[in-house]
Amino acid sequence: MKRRIFTAVLAAAMILSLAACGGKNGGASSSDPGGSSGGGSSSSQPDGSDPSGSGSAGGSASSSDGSQPDGSAGDIEPLPSATLTLNRTNITLNKAGATFQLKWTVDPVVNTVPTFTSSDGSVVKVDSQGKITAVAPGKATITVEQSSITDASGKPLSATCNVTCDWKTETDPTPDTSKPNGDSSSGDSSSGGSSSGSSSSGGSSSGDSSSAANVDLSDFYTTVTGKYQFSFMTEADDTALSSFFAGLSDLTLGQRVIYLCGMSPSPVGDFALVQVSDAKDVETVKDIFQARIDYMVGDGNGPGGAYYPGPTDMWENQSRIVSNGDYVMLIVHPNCDDIVNEFNALF
Repeated sequence: MKRRIFTAVLAAAMILSLAACGGKNGGASSSDPGGSSGGGSSSSQPDGSDPSGSGSAGGSASSSDGSQPDGSAGDIEPLPSATLTLNRTNITLNKAGATFQLKWTVDPVVNTVPTFTSSDGSVVKVDSQGKITAVAPGKATITVEQSSITDASGKPLSATCNVTCDWKTETDPTPDTSKPNGDSSSGDSSSGGSSSGSSSSGGSSSGDSSSAANVDLSDFYTTVTGKYQFSFMTEADDTALSSFFAGLSDLTLGQRVIYLCGMSPSPVGDFALVQVSDAKDVETVKDIFQARIDYMVGDGNGPGGAYYPGPTDMWENQSRIVSNGDYVMLIVHPNCDDIVNEFNALF
């Protein structure tokens, strides 16, 4: 009897002990979020959910659905303000009829051409494509407006270019701008006001014409290229003239001295001097020279003939077209303004 009672007690104790152990293991399974066999293991969940709501399970789900783990990946950067910029904001033109092609850049890009207006058309004219033409000494402002797009404040984009026209005419402050060159030389030839005309002929118009006829463009080219540093230059033949100065060979010229930069792969600058036989061809020559500049600079939609940034900048900002009487010069050089002054000093 005692043995049976002892056996029953021992069995009950063992059952209680096993129950206690089972309860302790069960608690670890359900309440230990950091345990290797608890709720922290995503592999124990068939649907990949996290019944315990632990941080590690939540992070895994966030990465897989494209949300922002650090709270900043989804921020949108503000777009930059729309802008309209010009290739030049200040220019000086030193002859009536001198031109400059204004170029513009709009960001973001639009396909419409802006409008161009001059504050004083009696000083500076501008056409619908941004070509500026000097008319008379003075100052004016060219306003460029892109109405198809607005800036950050909601106003149409706009930019300005200040233009100064300065003939530096001491004896004739109001030159006749109806003439092709409209400069001090044309005024001097009729009034005898130029120092060179006075010293050679006493200021008579025939004397001035004779003085102009004695200008040797080849000699001037040699003098200038000997004084200033030029790249390797090669004289333009008939093929080069038809390619780069289309229409020039069709004119009757008294003198023609045209040299091209022979550098490869990108030409740096030209030095072209022309004497026309008919004064009405002065403007034609200037238009031909301007077309050469426009081609080398490009239209803003792709690289021009100069191609590389350095040469393109030279063609755009260090090129000058000037005329004096029947003579026209195109110079593309860092010392272009000095060379223009020396050219004018010939007359």
